[in-house]
Amino acid sequence: MQEIIKIQENNGKQAVSARELHGFLGVKAHFTQWMTRMFDYGFKEGVDYESINIFVKRQIGGTKRTDYALSLDCAKHIAMIQRNKKGMEAREYFIDFEKKHRSQPLSTIDILKLSIQKLEEQEAAIAEVRSDIKELRATTQTRPDYFTVVGYANLNGISVGLHLAARVGRKCSTICKSLGYDIESIPDPRFGRVNMYPKDVLEDVFTEEV
Repeated sequence: MQEIIKIQENNGKQAVSARELHGFLGVKAHFTQWMTRMFDYGFKEGVDYESINIFVKRQIGGTKRTDYALSLDCAKHIAMIQRNKKGMEAREYFIDFEKKHRSQPLSTIDILKLSIQKLEEQEAAIAEVRSDIKELRATTQTRPDYFTVVGYANLNGISVGLHLAARVGRKCSTICKSLGYDIESIPDPRFGRVNMYPKDVLEDVFTEEV
């Protein structure tokens, strides 16, 4: 099996460098931002990962950088969440590694753990897809910080009827005009075009109305 990501021992367990995984996956987001987003899936320090400091040499001196030793289970979860070819390649690599280094047959408990892990991975992937769909429905291609009234309500789980939507829209228009904010609009199959307002204005108005 060709080594594509280094797997080494950390405190008696097989572990993967989060920075190396980030590089292999080709993630465009900055490492710190990406890891913060990944940890939001519920991974626990001391169980799924450990924070470590690494020393990076420079031409003159060096600097310390934070890395994370990820358990193989955690690394598999993160690779799967990416939903791309690189993520699948990394996940299969970790699975093959475990198979080749497993000397004992699986016990009933191990089988149950693997089944639970697979279900958790599927749930995480579904949650990520649903989040992406909600963002896509609510935002526009021109300004990601502008939303329609209904789009903002759907994104935040707020029930909104036509009367409330109209009332919120009027208040948002008034505030935008008084503050000099632009009001954009997008095509709508029911009403022709509907207005879009800045997120912070919608947030303030919904706080008062709901």
